Amino acid sequence: MEIREIDFEEMVLNSDRPVLVDFWASWCPPCKMMQPVVDRMATTVDDWADVYSVNIDRCPNLAGQYEVSGVPTFIAFADGKPVDRRTGALTEGQMMTLLKKAEESMPQIADDSVAEQAESEVEISERPYITIVSGLPRSGTSMMMRMLAAGGIPALTDELRTPDEDNPNGYYEFEDVKSIENYTTWIDRAPGHSVKMVYSLLEHLPTDLDYRIVFMRRDVGEILQSQKAMLKRNGIETDIPDNTMKTLFERQLRKFYIWLPSQTHLKLINVSYNELLSRPESLIAQINRHFDESLDLNAMAATVDPALYRHRAA
Repeated sequence: MEIREIDFEEMVLNSDRPVLVDFWASWCPPCKMMQPVVDRMATTVDDWADVYSVNIDRCPNLAGQYEVSGVPTFIAFADGKPVDRRTGALTEGQMMTLLKKAEESMPQIADDSVAEQAESEVEISERPYITIVSGLPRSGTSMMMRMLAAGGIPALTDELRTPDEDNPNGYYEFEDVKSIENYTTWIDRAPGHSVKMVYSLLEHLPTDLDYRIVFMRRDVGEILQSQKAMLKRNGIETDIPDNTMKTLFERQLRKFYIWLPSQTHLKLINVSYNELLSRPESLIAQINRHFDESLDLNAMAATVDPALYRHRAA
């Protein structure tokens, strides 16, 4: 159910139930893909919680008040106060976790069954997880790997691909990642580390492990410019029209975001490469929340180099 600013105080701030608010935008493909998931969640929790949607273009004051700088952003409220938030496409299980945290924060004594559920969720959240940096080619994945390493998550890399003009700070690649479809033993070394992985391989991750995904998004026109420049420097010519490649990339992303909500082992945040270079502090704060406020924000910010933003959209 969509609500406006005039309804927000009564339906969210004055509610005596846990509330989950989906801040979204009509121009955001992941937001549109999440709408049926949000609707199902509203029906599932109807007897004990509320789920509402807020269009940030129609309600810019609310978006500003709650520092919504990326969409979709989900904020859980308890007793009129925000208690937790996540940015990016979520699974129903992840949304339920947000609502459960709001339920635990309500001013009432939880019964034994709720307490047991809370203990179970804590145990799950404390399990070691693998950090994956993914996205389309030339979308800023190497930069994000470097940022996370500075922030406190060491990169799992073999350093076989050395820095060059296209990636002067390094590629942060690990060749064995390509074997994930056959699940070789390298993944046993990955918990506590970050790994760069092309998005098409994410479907082969073992579902008995937990993953925090940082999914890099970048203007597709810029991706195509950067990719062509890299191919040209390597003496590779391509006659594939930009429009064809753009259509292919967009189709692949739509397929990915349709698949994502059912993957309960993946916890994903979308990060805009373009916004990260223009206002890093805000985006780094969101990334830090994705990793339970565990990162060194100043060290991450120090790695951002706008000089490497060489292929800008017209």
